[in-house]
Amino acid sequence: MSTEENKSMPHRRLAMTLGIASTVLCLSVPSSAQTPARGTIAGTVSSDQGTVIGFRVAAHNLDRRLWYTVFTSKGRFRVPQALPGHYEVMVNEPDYDSPTVTVQLGPGESKTANLPLKHQGDAAWKAANGDGNLDHQNSLARARLSVEEGNLRPGNGKVLYVSNLEQMFPPGPGLGLLRENCTGCHGEGFGSKHYTKEGFIQGIERATETGPGYNEYAIALGRTPINRNQKEMMAEYLVKNFGPGLPDRVLRVDPLVPDESIVSKQIYVSYDVPDDLPFAPGEDELGADIVDGVAPQEPTPYAVHHLQEVFISPVDGDVWISCGSCNSLLRLNPTAYDSSERWKNYPIKGKNHVQPSGIGIDKLGRVYWPELRGGMLGELDPATGTQIRHRLPQQVGSIHEAVIDKDGNVGFGLIWGAEFGRMDAKTHTIHMYPTPTPDNGIYGLVFDQHGNMWGAGWEKGTINKWDVDTEAVKEYKVPNSWGMLRRISVDGKGIVWAGEYNTGILARFDPATEKLTEYKIPLNGANPYDTWPDKFGNIWIGDQPHSALIKFDPDTTKFTFYPMPQPHQSVPKFQVADDNTIWFGTRGKKIAVAVHFYPDGYTANAPPMP
Repeated sequence: MSTEENKSMPHRRLAMTLGIASTVLCLSVPSSAQTPARGTIAGTVSSDQGTVIGFRVAAHNLDRRLWYTVFTSKGRFRVPQALPGHYEVMVNEPDYDSPTVTVQLGPGESKTANLPLKHQGDAAWKAANGDGNLDHQNSLARARLSVEEGNLRPGNGKVLYVSNLEQMFPPGPGLGLLRENCTGCHGEGFGSKHYTKEGFIQGIERATETGPGYNEYAIALGRTPINRNQKEMMAEYLVKNFGPGLPDRVLRVDPLVPDESIVSKQIYVSYDVPDDLPFAPGEDELGADIVDGVAPQEPTPYAVHHLQEVFISPVDGDVWISCGSCNSLLRLNPTAYDSSERWKNYPIKGKNHVQPSGIGIDKLGRVYWPELRGGMLGELDPATGTQIRHRLPQQVGSIHEAVIDKDGNVGFGLIWGAEFGRMDAKTHTIHMYPTPTPDNGIYGLVFDQHGNMWGAGWEKGTINKWDVDTEAVKEYKVPNSWGMLRRISVDGKGIVWAGEYNTGILARFDPATEKLTEYKIPLNGANPYDTWPDKFGNIWIGDQPHSALIKFDPDTTKFTFYPMPQPHQSVPKFQVADDNTIWFGTRGKKIAVAVHFYPDGYTANAPPMP
């Protein structure tokens, strides 16, 4: 979807809310029987060790099933315009153990909650809260990696911290092949993979020849010719630099010290998913033979819910979320005060686990979802409940993102299979366009104002363009990316933006001049995920290592950091609303919520909702 479409998107519920903004902001009396009078929770945060700087304070309304997350300034916090109800208030910071203070907030009341913290260390915090990757062990088991096959050995117990990938990967025979084909996906992960040479060869063959892949249609490098000598060369390089008995090589992550003048203004409002939201059942085991008509079943791969990607409906302002863990599409009415009226679940029919990813919605409200596991393009008409799973002309991989152009045509990209796709709005005919470089998987995807599709190449490190006039695919190499671009966007001026995930760089590409400009994020270890413009032309970036959203101002080239509501949180995709607030979902976190972010707090143009 183009930025111009996003900027012109009607947000009907927001317009209704703006109509009563002045009444809501005064905090005096409710404007109607349906609008509860709001109150305030404030207090102090102290610690037995360390300095309290920009700590996140979460106030959970158990009656409304909402979280308000704010940040301290000089040891004090304030939750403004909180809906009445029974609250649990706590600090959510790595290294610290927080008490939970209960507060009963009545209409229009102000209550106090003081929070003395005890320093406990990050390991203890992760044991209680998770580290943002709670499904990693399930993923390893599902992929049947060498851990189970005896080819993983311990390191020497030491850690070698490096500042960049050039330090992590010393020069040597085989590095060029790895950088061209492998570091895009694996990146710094090689630093702790102490496999034997046989284990590394087995991993290379899994990606190129044997699988299993992410679905039954493609493996990561199945179209990239790599011969035996090249596999040997890569394996010898890997075992020499990362093999058994060697230290872990870890990319150094600079600490983020919050700027309290910025973070004390920001507010997150998070909506709990329903308690009874089901997990999808297991599916046929990938790569397993079917014996006498019976396929081995794998268990559900999720320990916590994954709210993968969000999209705001241009019809009514509802927030739609793809839910991989529940194999469904979720619809959130963000203005509903009653949590029982807030969510609607649309389970995907026909297959237990299709792994829906980046959804798009057309002007008629029809929702399109791509299937990472199922390999099809889905379509839902919410008005009738009818679902269609469109088969591709050939089932060649995993579809990662669906986008809608100005004429209603549906574009999509294959992350494994490496093709652009486009479904005609009128005929529903699907056309496929492979990338010139084999296995140059398309991760992020966007239409520009002219109907061209731009895709982020996440395995071979390119910005890719599908030209609407010529129907040709052209690739632009991004050499400093070490192979991985995650998301991509086009701003109102037609400039293309992408995140060089492995190297902490924001890429700017001008299609008119084909000039590439790169901006290094000033904190080491940043992983820019999504890169999306707001209505003022700022580029917003998701960064898990620093648990932050980052705003980049192209005019001043300044990066501003906004800590996220939960530490160690991965945000694969977000969407900027008409009021310049931001929506995203959680994945890999024990607390599964849809998140509404107010960078400047509540304003006349962005009042609280609900």
